[in-house]
Amino acid sequence: MGLLPEQSFTVRNPAWWDLGAVFDLDHYPGKEEAMQRAGHAWNVVTAPFRVELSNDLLAGAGQDTNPNGAGKLRATAGWQVHMRSDNLEVLHVHQDSFAEIDNSIAYEVAELLFDQGFLFESGGTIGGGKLNYLTLKLIEPIMIKGDDSVVLPFGSLSWGHTGNAALRCRTGTIRQVCQNTVRASEMEGEALGTDFTFRHTKNWRDKVEDAKQAVRGARQELDIYRQMAEELAAITVTPSQRDLFVSEIIGDKNGVVSYSTSVSDRVKSNIETERAKVNALFFGPTIPEAHKLTAYGLHCAGVEYFDHLRNFRSKESYVKRTLLTDNPAKASLVRTIRELVAA
Repeated sequence: MGLLPEQSFTVRNPAWWDLGAVFDLDHYPGKEEAMQRAGHAWNVVTAPFRVELSNDLLAGAGQDTNPNGAGKLRATAGWQVHMRSDNLEVLHVHQDSFAEIDNSIAYEVAELLFDQGFLFESGGTIGGGKLNYLTLKLIEPIMIKGDDSVVLPFGSLSWGHTGNAALRCRTGTIRQVCQNTVRASEMEGEALGTDFTFRHTKNWRDKVEDAKQAVRGARQELDIYRQMAEELAAITVTPSQRDLFVSEIIGDKNGVVSYSTSVSDRVKSNIETERAKVNALFFGPTIPEAHKLTAYGLHCAGVEYFDHLRNFRSKESYVKRTLLTDNPAKASLVRTIRELVAA
């Protein structure tokens, strides 16, 4: 299954991928429009799972064949085929006891959990509906002194119809100028209990209140981000310290690659390419002028590098790391900066 959305929408920020139907909206949609634009306007239907037995198989097993030559269909007890309700495309085959969390339920969960003013920001369908995502944004911006880009809390949901993909909810913050996403656990390298997972079971509604407690951490994460950012914004760094930070995050700490006699010229060239990417950020619009030489500026550069600039194998892997999974490389950024300043 590929990881590029076949259909998706974003609000005011066009998606970078150029495949499928992409809608760049100038307004925040309601639930029904969001489901249509994201390709989620269908649910899962089931049918008994039947196996087609050819006449050759029947004869080989000593059983009666079909005189019409078409073989026979035999139901497989305890198994069902799960399909899209709109086009009857098969999603997966599973035991009868398996209960799907439908697309409509995912949106219901979103509205129940993010009932604090969150708006539908983006959504999409991947692999013919086998994988789906949705993000919501809370328009309560915070500003960091010297940074003219606002930071907003966001919530995200991802779910699948493959027989083993649960509905996962999580929260974080997004810096609008560069679309950098940061979670409190990524900033401080610790779990804060702001994730929640609904397994594909029939009693998912019983878990909603537990999930609400976890998702309320969205505001807690915003407070943590604010405290962390203000702390880093007050710390001045030297050009040499900035160079050391860049070397650290691209994997060239203490010049272990650049000055090695056993490393090939190709590897050294790749390292210098990565160094140039990060250094260019300090001369571009995403790092505020006031923070070109602050610890906050280093953090912004590190997050943007790990989110968007670090090499990726394909567009599919880029979509996966930015939309569907956490980025563990960002968890060590604050610690790295603090250690560098202390040294």
